[in-house]
Amino acid sequence: MKKAFKYELKVSQAVEQKLQSTLDTCRELYNAALEERRSAYKVAGISTNYTDQANQLPEIKQIRPEIAAVHSQVLQNVLKRVQFAFDGFFRRVKAGICAGYPRFKSKDRYDSFTYPQGGWRLEGDKLWLSKIGSMKVRLSRPVEGIIKTVTIKREGSHWFVIFACEVEPQPLPATGEVKAIDVGLEYFITDQRGEVREPPECFRESEDKLAKAQRQMSRKKKGSGHWKQAREKVARIHRKIANQRRDFLHKLSTAIIRENDIIFFELLNIAGMVRNHHLAKSISDAAWGMFTGMLIYKAEEAGRVALNVNPNGTSQECSGCGERVPKGLSTRWHNCPRCGLSLSRDHNAALNILARGMKLLPAVGQTVAARGGSTVVEPVKRESALRCEESLHSLLLTHS
Repeated sequence: MKKAFKYELKVSQAVEQKLQSTLDTCRELYNAALEERRSAYKVAGISTNYTDQANQLPEIKQIRPEIAAVHSQVLQNVLKRVQFAFDGFFRRVKAGICAGYPRFKSKDRYDSFTYPQGGWRLEGDKLWLSKIGSMKVRLSRPVEGIIKTVTIKREGSHWFVIFACEVEPQPLPATGEVKAIDVGLEYFITDQRGEVREPPECFRESEDKLAKAQRQMSRKKKGSGHWKQAREKVARIHRKIANQRRDFLHKLSTAIIRENDIIFFELLNIAGMVRNHHLAKSISDAAWGMFTGMLIYKAEEAGRVALNVNPNGTSQECSGCGERVPKGLSTRWHNCPRCGLSLSRDHNAALNILARGMKLLPAVGQTVAARGGSTVVEPVKRESALRCEESLHSLLLTHS
């Protein structure tokens, strides 16, 4: 499987100038390639592809020395990015989705370049890049597997390197535990046992500080030195919020994967949910999509099973008798008039997610077996299914 490792770079002023120059050159090439494709089709009705544009690079290097100062594979990767942008555009058009035409990249919107095969060397904590030089890498953890690509990324005034590696999965020992998760805003997650985790609210905590910094930036003349300083301050606050959120999600998802063999969660339409302007900010701050994405790829690496279930009616349906009990978002407690079950709305939803997920396990086991893969689904299914049924039965008795 593929795994990315991201580290901060410590660069000298001379190396930083070369990194920025390489980034600017790549952005210029990207925009030029995009313009050529647009003009060729608009004027002559000709569709240009990656091969046509890549064949022009040797001639361009003879005319433009700044282009020749960038490693050849980095330039080729820039043209592939343009190809990927158009491939995605035509795919969305063909699918009938509202597709935005590929856009030109400003200085603030083009922030990385990639060495897809060679042109780099990592020796200890020293990274050498062709036509740029050597720099120190803050190796916060060891690089695993075989490095396939090296990407240099700028985030504000900081530079990072991202190693995309091929690694062998590292299955964890079976625990015999199953967890069903309902995500929410009052509590970030609630499981089938009624255990909850408070939301981090990273954005909410820094919202006032961010608003103040944005007001200060708006008072500066755009493009001036003071404006650039104010913009960097705003960017630092945004980076801190994003780092706090990722840190919380990584720790929580890792703990869940280590403690459970099977994890069930809802397949939510988050894009549709953020259209509710009253909840959009809180939903975006919670980052449910990032959290479930972490669960999926970490489960794959650890030999666990992470399954999503249909979210339709998990909060409205009674987990005790199946009766549909309509309730608005403001109603946080579930009271069933049929069986008398009374418990938290999110707890009830987690129990429904568990029940729906258990029905999916036989099909998942058959699919994995047909592919010839190894998984902990089958040995855990017999023990954990019985344990979950007993736990579910005792919970219903407790709350009835």
